[in-house]
Amino acid sequence: MTVLTAPPAPWLAGQIQKSAASFCSRSRPGPGDRVFRHQGRAAGHARPRLSAPRASLAEAVVDYSVRPEPAQEFWTSLEPCKMVENKRVFLEEHRIRGNEAGPSQHVTIAAVANILQEAAGNHAVAMWGRSSQGFATDPELVERGLIFVMTRMQIQMHRYPRWGDLVQVETWFQAAGKLGAQREWLLRDKLTGEVLGAATSTWVMINMRTRRPCRMPELVRWKSACFAREPPRLALPSDVTRAKLPAVADPAPLRGNRQVARRADMDMNGHVNNVAYLAWTLEAVPEEVWAGSHLYQVEIDFKAECHAGDVVCSLAQQVPPQEALTHNGAGREPACYVHSLLRGETELVRARTTWRVSDAARGGVAAHGSAAAASNGSAAATSNGSAPHANGNGAH
Repeated sequence: MTVLTAPPAPWLAGQIQKSAASFCSRSRPGPGDRVFRHQGRAAGHARPRLSAPRASLAEAVVDYSVRPEPAQEFWTSLEPCKMVENKRVFLEEHRIRGNEAGPSQHVTIAAVANILQEAAGNHAVAMWGRSSQGFATDPELVERGLIFVMTRMQIQMHRYPRWGDLVQVETWFQAAGKLGAQREWLLRDKLTGEVLGAATSTWVMINMRTRRPCRMPELVRWKSACFAREPPRLALPSDVTRAKLPAVADPAPLRGNRQVARRADMDMNGHVNNVAYLAWTLEAVPEEVWAGSHLYQVEIDFKAECHAGDVVCSLAQQVPPQEALTHNGAGREPACYVHSLLRGETELVRARTTWRVSDAARGGVAAHGSAAAASNGSAAATSNGSAPHANGNGAH
C-alpha cells in the first residue's frame, strides 16, 4: 500500500469523484481509507474500486497491483474517396493530425492549404490516373509537354478544426477563359455538416519547356468539360474574389525574418511548394495579431519560382480592409495586411490577409495602422506612388 502525495491521474480522479455507492472496500480498511479492489473481472482488466469518499484526493490509498483500463477512444476509419454528382465532384475525408495543428491545437492555415491541394491532386488521379512521370494529369498533356500551374489561391476560414477532428473536402473545377481553369473547395465538419471554410484557385496551362502560358488543346478542353461541375458553382462570392492586390510600400513598415529555402521545401515540380510561400509570407505579421486574432482570409498571387538555397525576405504593411468582407464574416473592424515575398529584387509572392481581431490585440493593430499610414505618406513623397517590388515574373 502506498499513500499518494500528488494529485491522482485523470482515470483515478474520475473514479474518486463517482458516487460512494458504486464502490466497495477491501477487508479491514483503515478508518476513512479509499482502497482499490479487484471485482472479479478478467485478470489484468479490473476497474479499481474505492471506499467511501475522503476529504482529500491526494490522500487516497492505491493498490498498484491492479492495472487501470485504457480509455479505448479510437478514431473512426475514414470513408473511401468518391466522385458524386455524375462524377463531377470529388469528396475526401481527412482527420486533422497532430503535426498539422499549432499551439492552440487548431489546424494551421498552411496545413489547410496542404489538405485542399492534396484533395485536388487525388481528384486529378481519379480522373486521369498517374502518368509515367508520376504526375496526375491527362496523358494528352504529357505528350504535348503541357502542365497546369496554380497562379492564385484564396482561402476563407470561418472556423478552424482541432487536432483529431474529422473533416470532409469537397472539390470541383470549371473552365476559366481560354488559358486555364479554376478549382473550388468546401471544407466541412464531417459529423455536423458545418461549412468550416471555402477556397478558390486559378490555374493556367504552361509549356514546360518554355515556361510560358499557352492555350488548352481542344481535345483536353472537351475531356475536362466532361468532368467539370455543371452548372458551374462558386465556393466564394464573386464580389470578394480575384481582387487586385496592392504592393507593399518601400520601405516596408513590417519585416519578417529572412528564410532560406530548404531541399525539404521542394515539390515534385522541382521548385519550392507554394504552401511554403504562404507560411513564409505570414512571418511579417505582428505577434499580437498572430497570437490574438483569427486569420479569416488569405489571398495569394504566385509570381515566380523559388529553389532550394534561395534566400527570401517577407515584407508586410497594414492597409484598410475590403468593405465587402466586413459583411461577409471578417467582423466589424478586421485587420488587413498586404504582403510581399522577395528573392533579391524579384517578387515571388504578393498576398493579402484579413484577420478577425480580438479585443486584446486591437491596441497593437491600431498602433501598426498609424505607423503604416505615416510610412505611406513618406513613401509617396519619395517614390511618387510607384510599386517598387512589382514585376511580371511567373505565370499569371
